Amino acid sequence: MPWLINAAQLDKFRKSQKNVVVLDASWFLPEAKRQPKEEFLNKHIIGARFIDLDAFHDTSIPLPNMLVRDETQISNLVGALGITKDHKIIFYDNSNLYTSCRALWMFKVFGHGPHQLYILDGGLEGWEQYGGKVESGEPRTPAAKSYAVTFEAHFIRTLMQMKTNLHHPTEQVVDLRHPVRYAGGPEHRPGLRSGHIPGSLCFPYFTMFEKNGRWKPLERIRKQLTGIGVDLNYPVVTTCGSGITSAILNFALDLMHHEAHALYDGSWAEWGTEVLFAGEDSLAERPVVTSLDT
Repeated sequence: MPWLINAAQLDKFRKSQKNVVVLDASWFLPEAKRQPKEEFLNKHIIGARFIDLDAFHDTSIPLPNMLVRDETQISNLVGALGITKDHKIIFYDNSNLYTSCRALWMFKVFGHGPHQLYILDGGLEGWEQYGGKVESGEPRTPAAKSYAVTFEAHFIRTLMQMKTNLHHPTEQVVDLRHPVRYAGGPEHRPGLRSGHIPGSLCFPYFTMFEKNGRWKPLERIRKQLTGIGVDLNYPVVTTCGSGITSAILNFALDLMHHEAHALYDGSWAEWGTEVLFAGEDSLAERPVVTSLDT
């Protein structure tokens, strides 16, 4: 099971534990016009390294943010960060999309031991409020390591699996987009229909956080989930706009010891697109409903 730690715990980790790597996993939507690597170079937790989430996206697929599946490519990218399977990895971010959760989910897919994966509650801001040391500039380049990937595809759901689940439901689908988008409001990416997957439940990712950006107590999140109709005795699939914020709920479910969950990597960018895929006769194979339809 992954862990959620605070700044004081991270400070202790840095001073007392071996094989600890701190990774800045900040990422932003294009419209934010923010450059995560530049912001990292301007200021980051002392000793941290930067992980470029875009480098792990499959550019051969005409969909945003789809996780690359080439194990050699993954091994090279992670190894270049100086990481092995023996490392404890503490992720943090400076993004209102809480992208450290996406990074942690990726490493679960890569086969890294979940008990060695951590997220810093409050991110960079929480670290600074604690009084933790920060630095600027390019960090020292770590020696490249050999990283053995064991791709855990069971943490991912594909379009075909989502279509099958629609007709023969065995997993609950939880949509983490904004309620307006879920209900049928406009999409910020062109070429997408409005609405949601039939039968999916709306649980906006930001409802899991306090106003100061810290995580709410798990019991409150659990009550919120059950309040919208999620049965935590059964499997859950998360979805969002393009597979980034959906990982937030996957992390929360891990913390709740709910093991039967996965992430629909194509998310709305795939399901909601107006483009027909190979073998599809019509968009009816990917039906869309709005709150007015249900």
